Amino acid sequence: MYQRFVCFKFNDGTPPEIVAQHMAMFAALKDAIPQIMAYSGGMVSGDESERKFDTAHYVTYQTEEDIDIYFHHEAHQAFIEANKEHWE
Repeated sequence: MYQRFVCFKFNDGTPPEIVAQHMAMFAALKDAIPQIMAYSGGMVSGDESERKFDTAHYVTYQTEEDIDIYFHHEAHQAFIEANKEHWE
């Protein structure tokens, strides 16, 4: 089994509804991509000015090949396209 820990930092001034969209879209990848065995994610706590990341996503896969399939999957690529302009 393999796990990936994926973190994002948003651009200053990113509206909360954009962050919520990001969280919902990432969580939905579990239903769209069969290679994702388990997922959990949330906001990173702590002083905003000292945090290196704003969100963290923990994803479990069966094989390294599954990670590659996930990365190139159209749902994952759509997530990136819809959100990348808001990431640092």
